[in-house]
Amino acid sequence: MADLYEVLIAAELRGDLPEAEIAELRWHLGLGPQPEELAIVTAWYPITVDEHGDQLPEDQWKYDMYPLLAERGPADGRVGGVAFSELARREDAGATSWALTSRQVLHPDELDLLGPLLQWLQEQATGYRGGPAYFSCHMRFFEDDLVLRPISVHGADIVLHEIKVVK
Repeated sequence: MADLYEVLIAAELRGDLPEAEIAELRWHLGLGPQPEELAIVTAWYPITVDEHGDQLPEDQWKYDMYPLLAERGPADGRVGGVAFSELARREDAGATSWALTSRQVLHPDELDLLGPLLQWLQEQATGYRGGPAYFSCHMRFFEDDLVLRPISVHGADIVLHEIKVVK
């Protein structure tokens, strides 16, 4: 049985982000091609064996780089719902920002890769019309109750918080 996490991210990002960062973000969201250089998520898992399972010499290692939030369509049946990601440029009353929402199903091994992306999103968060910076991320283990738990990002570490349900 696989371990899976439902992850829901919503953020309002600065409108003046460099084009290279927007290009990488679009790639992670499945909305554009992979840029030649990646600066947001830089640590990837090495592929150390060939297709036959034989160990490769270190100078032949490649890195398994893939977009982290790019799934679309019906989510894994154990989680339910739909996986999606969207990024939209917002221009309102002279202010510009990027609105982002993503719902994905991730394996626990991917959370180490997701941490730097969430840290970057949190650092780029801004407020809508001068309001407080907006970055929200919730997740749940697929076998838990259908209640998403808030997370916080400390450096590139993801901390999943307990919640108390009042009945």
